[in-house]
Amino acid sequence: MDMDMNAMKAEIGGAFAVAWLVIGIGMEWDLTAAVLMAAVWMAFSGAHVLPVITWMHIMTGDLGDTEGNWMPNGMRLLAQVVGAGLAIALLSEMGALDSPWETIQPGFEAPDAWGAITMIAAGAIFWTVHTRAESAWVSGFAVMALAGMMGMSYDWTMAVGVDAAGDAVMASGSSTTSGAGEMASSLFSSGHEIAQIAQAWIVDGLMCGIGALVAVKVDEAVN
Repeated sequence: MDMDMNAMKAEIGGAFAVAWLVIGIGMEWDLTAAVLMAAVWMAFSGAHVLPVITWMHIMTGDLGDTEGNWMPNGMRLLAQVVGAGLAIALLSEMGALDSPWETIQPGFEAPDAWGAITMIAAGAIFWTVHTRAESAWVSGFAVMALAGMMGMSYDWTMAVGVDAAGDAVMASGSSTTSGAGEMASSLFSSGHEIAQIAQAWIVDGLMCGIGALVAVKVDEAVN
């Protein structure tokens, strides 16, 4: 297999930019994120940037083609982790500071039936919009609208102390992720919860990829 170095550099650069925005400025999947994602896609032409999109390319490609589909897209997934890792390394001063996901991890729970259906539906909608519009701006707004359903944001709760009665004081919030950032953060944290994060990385992407495949098959059936 010949490695497409331009594609790898684009993925590393795009993932670096998104991880820097998510961690460095606390980007949420809102209107600002839509504009920034569009800018990243235009700056790093041809890059998928987000792992869920790479999984959509895998699932809508030739699933029997190892060299033409699985290996090049697998390299893109790896490049995304490398790019996010570089951003985390710089933002954390090479590990001198804790990265956000080192202490706050959602763990992994397999989606229930409705959760899986929601992710598949979100993947189908995004892929339809992404491939038909062929516009970085439209794709950016689609990510903004569907990020939560595609596993790119999660709610967390953690104990932060105890009160006078000895009861745990809990804090909660919502965190944004690109997928690649969590994997990179885990690797930089000596494999912190790597099993759970890897499962989420694969399952979330696979569910969205199945949604994209459903969208393609439905489109073929009606045309």
